Amino acid sequence: MPKDLQSFLQQVRKQTGDLIEIERPVRPDDFEVTALLKQLEDRRQYPAVQFNNPLDMYGKPSAFPLLSNMYATRERCAVMLDVDPATPNYEVSLAFKEKAAGKIKPQTIAPESAPVRENVWQGKDADVGHLPIVKHFAQDIGPVLTMTHVMRSKQGHYNASFAKTFYKWDPHEMVVSIHTRDLSRIVKEYEIHDEPAPIINVIGHHPAFHLASLARNPWGAEDYETIGSFLGEPLRLTPSVTWGDKFMVPADADLIIEGEIPPGQRDVCDPFGEVGRLYQAQCLRPVFNTKAITFRHGAVLQDIFSGFRDCFALGAIPKEAAMEAALRARFPNLHAAHSPDSSCGIHAIYISVHNLQPGQADAIGKAALEAMPITECVVVVDSDIDVFHEPSVLWAVFTYADVAHGLSVMGTGQHVVSNQGTRLSFASTKWSGRVVVDATRPQNAPFPPRSEVPPEVIARVKLDDFLPKRGTVAGYANIPVGAK
Repeated sequence: MPKDLQSFLQQVRKQTGDLIEIERPVRPDDFEVTALLKQLEDRRQYPAVQFNNPLDMYGKPSAFPLLSNMYATRERCAVMLDVDPATPNYEVSLAFKEKAAGKIKPQTIAPESAPVRENVWQGKDADVGHLPIVKHFAQDIGPVLTMTHVMRSKQGHYNASFAKTFYKWDPHEMVVSIHTRDLSRIVKEYEIHDEPAPIINVIGHHPAFHLASLARNPWGAEDYETIGSFLGEPLRLTPSVTWGDKFMVPADADLIIEGEIPPGQRDVCDPFGEVGRLYQAQCLRPVFNTKAITFRHGAVLQDIFSGFRDCFALGAIPKEAAMEAALRARFPNLHAAHSPDSSCGIHAIYISVHNLQPGQADAIGKAALEAMPITECVVVVDSDIDVFHEPSVLWAVFTYADVAHGLSVMGTGQHVVSNQGTRLSFASTKWSGRVVVDATRPQNAPFPPRSEVPPEVIARVKLDDFLPKRGTVAGYANIPVGAK
């Protein structure tokens, strides 16, 4: 069977077991979904959550369950990319890099065989108000759909990118917050010809479909082929309801909104609580006129909980893959790279290396900043520091880094080494400087080794063999012996 959202949910139930379903009705447009997700996050619990009885924009029960928090753990992201969830760290990033470099041509199927064409709303029936659209944060301009959008250029290639579509309390007119380079370019192409630009919002599909839309393809690349690489099989396409075979849509999607961007028309868009947990400034963005809504039987609407763990991996995994691609050839002693949750998965990168050479930490840091301009802080550590365990990275910073000589500050096109007080800020809208921190063990002076329990003894002496076989661990009520 082709990969789709339902097959993935079954896979999560079997491999990670961290999908919960909520039966009690919720009002997504009144912050109730994000209020519940925030409370789970405060408890350091990150299950995928499916709300089976959300209300629509009219306050009535929606036909579509609402799924969120799917990307909040590396284990689930591993399953998306066919990686063992027991090895969810750099292995996931390497898998993303490999899949992003691959291409599998899509397969065309007839509309009558396409699950996404099982139900079609057109004309006055294409009312987005019947969807359970989430309003995320207090100052958001309104409820918003957060998943992948697809457009087709005048040259004929398809581009898939994340964007936001805001519901404006009009059944058939929304506003789409397009910020990516390629989608903006396609909109301009159609405006030059004074033509409406076709656009679709794919609100439900196998999560690898959405991860693929984050791959850094050059202009002109066929994103439907990249998506096939991420799925590990040809992406099945079918003619759209609105444009026929002039615009092909994913046949196995759960739900698709087909729309058009009229040339030159703009509407007020944002604020919205973005990935950095700051509000995106209000602006004018293209109008999105809904033409059709198509969906399969049992369709589920997907959403991303922006500014929290659910979206951090969407920034971190592609960034880590980009670091591997940009640095490995030049620095073969590269060990791993990680963009931590504390930087929202976008503003900082931790890089570990084997056998560091003199001056190499600074060179690696500068290369990383050049490869990923959104990054504002690079911390370089030795390979015995786990970059996916932030306390270990911070220990290295506080123990190994020489503040007078180990900070390299880049700003306004120049690179300087500072022994003055340096403010480390990740607010790119306010501060122009970027910093590299050399947190590797000092080699130019006597320095004590790090204390360690012999690893061969840890491998030989297993805790579970020494704990009582029944009951609970003393002092830790309700934690069964042997539980992780």
